[in-house]
Amino acid sequence: MIELCTDTIVKEFRNRKIEIQFKELEIAKADILPFLNKAEFNSYCIKGCPNHNEKWTCPPNCPDFEIYAQPFSKIKLFLFFSATKQFHFLSEENRSLESYNFIKEELQYFLREQEGTEGKMIAANSCEICSPCALNKGKKCYFPGKIRYNLVAFGFNVGKIMTDLFQHELKWAKENKIPEYVSSVGAILK
Repeated sequence: MIELCTDTIVKEFRNRKIEIQFKELEIAKADILPFLNKAEFNSYCIKGCPNHNEKWTCPPNCPDFEIYAQPFSKIKLFLFFSATKQFHFLSEENRSLESYNFIKEELQYFLREQEGTEGKMIAANSCEICSPCALNKGKKCYFPGKIRYNLVAFGFNVGKIMTDLFQHELKWAKENKIPEYVSSVGAILK
């Protein structure tokens, strides 16, 4: 049985207190592999992501997860989510994206803190250390020791990870409809 830990943290965004719910769970690395489908999920990157082949951390430049994670036996997953009604002070047209970016960045910061003592981070988003990425200049990564990939770049079905492991439904923003909450997932290989 998977033991799921839950908690709430409070962070500040534009001088307002925002509650972030989080869940974490640790599983054997082998237990995350059924959620991996590199061909399918990298095809979505090709069709719709502006970072595809624009960053060293994005497909097709992302290594194979099983090779990358070989030194590790466990993976600790973290889910951050927050109700969008807390962001009522943002315009409706920007609320979904800005609240999502806030949650994602808070998770990213949290993962960086955990990595030092826990293992190796799997980021909540694509690398943003250099802008533009050295790849766009035809060069190797300037900071190869800091390079971190995310679950989607490896080819994981993050929506299924949320529903099956966290019992949490991924909500999508739709035209003229703000989702009830925004969510982001990252991990630490241990």
